[in-house]
Amino acid sequence: MSATDQLPIDEIERPQDQGELVQCVQTCYQQGLPMYPLGGETSLGFGLVPQDQGIGVSLNGVNRIVDFPARDLTVTVEAGATLASLSSTLAEEGLCLPVHVPEAATATVGGMVATNANGPGRYGLGTVRDYVIGIHAVDGTGTAFQGGGRVVKNVAGYDMCKLLTGSLGTLAIISQLTFKLKPVPQKWLSLICQLPDWETAESCLAALVRSEATPVAVELLAGPTQSEAVTAVAGDGVAVLAVCCCGTEPEVDWMQQQLQQEWQSQGLS
Repeated sequence: MSATDQLPIDEIERPQDQGELVQCVQTCYQQGLPMYPLGGETSLGFGLVPQDQGIGVSLNGVNRIVDFPARDLTVTVEAGATLASLSSTLAEEGLCLPVHVPEAATATVGGMVATNANGPGRYGLGTVRDYVIGIHAVDGTGTAFQGGGRVVKNVAGYDMCKLLTGSLGTLAIISQLTFKLKPVPQKWLSLICQLPDWETAESCLAALVRSEATPVAVELLAGPTQSEAVTAVAGDGVAVLAVCCCGTEPEVDWMQQQLQQEWQSQGLS
């Protein structure tokens, strides 16, 4: 469903740059109209359902990469850029923003930050809040402001980056972001195994906590989500354990061997 189906929106404004965004917000403020920021519209169900009729403000047109000094391991990008398009540009320099959210081809970086979306790698690779080092936004009166900077070691001032991350557009409309980056891992590996019963699942997860292997993501899939993964493994069970590792090729090869040995010791394959 579109935003007009899920939110009390009369029309959608589509600014094409940050200046037009400021003008749009100022007009809505002067007319007393509620504003609903929109990105890829992948997380409209987050938060309380708004009741007041208002105007949608789409950031899809505000989508340029402003600055990409690859040597500094940072990128500055407007909020309407999709995560997939940003990732493609970063990959050309062997870099990545290690946040893996669903629907990356549609999800915008501004929406990702506003909803604090992180994906399954958040425990091993960090959350989106860990990577935002600079932010530009427009408050409810149409006043543009910024926090942080374009360098990793920026510690001055009030931490607007962390404040606005996860704010769901209630404090301001995010217009531009600066992220710190990481090199693309040399190798990624996903391992899955079928778990025959919940007792085995519990012991397997406990062993994973004690393991010397350090996966970046662990998912226990059961119920409807299990059916999506079960075709890749043989046998029946109550759940599927999915583990993802990344690093240099020797590191990942060692973790694969280690995890497979641990699973085999519990009668799993």
